[in-house]
Amino acid sequence: MRRLAVVAAGLAALIAALMGQEQRRVPGDHTRVPPARVPSVIMKAGEIQAELNSLDPKLIESKTGGAVNVGSGYHCVVRRRVSGPQYAITHTRDLEYLVITRGSATLVTGGTLVPPTIDSDIYPNPDPNATIRSASGVQGGRARKIGVGDVIVNPPGTPHWLSEIDGTIEYVEIRVPNVDPAPGVERAIVASAAGR
Repeated sequence: MRRLAVVAAGLAALIAALMGQEQRRVPGDHTRVPPARVPSVIMKAGEIQAELNSLDPKLIESKTGGAVNVGSGYHCVVRRRVSGPQYAITHTRDLEYLVITRGSATLVTGGTLVPPTIDSDIYPNPDPNATIRSASGVQGGRARKIGVGDVIVNPPGTPHWLSEIDGTIEYVEIRVPNVDPAPGVERAIVASAAGR
């Protein structure tokens, strides 16, 4: 009991000392602030839905799905996909975040893309930031059900594939470009122009 009283008294003294400290002023010029910037890009939910609803149905039914850009020049889109064949994909140096806003699906991540890749996406690729797609899926990955509110982080080089969509799925897709893979993960092989 005495030990507990000593600990409580010490803790009370520490809290009192911390609360009594004045905010320390860091040396430097506190009269300056960063320069003005343009306002943040905001796209309201109603605008997003109106644009998604106006997409060509053939695009939505394609292997890539249809997308609405949230802001010009930004790597942020809202994508709608329907059940049917989907590309398996890996972004060699993009970190990608997905936030599911509607619907559900089975997402396979990890493993390797099943060859062949599509014509525009050779590997090795002369572009170190290439996106590589396969129409055949992923081998050896982990399949998980995803739905509204789920957040997915696809590190650079991680294959991902919507192997099964339950009707329709919509998600916000945000990509951060020029990110090297984590240590121990193979970097993208860059083909030289002479080596192809």
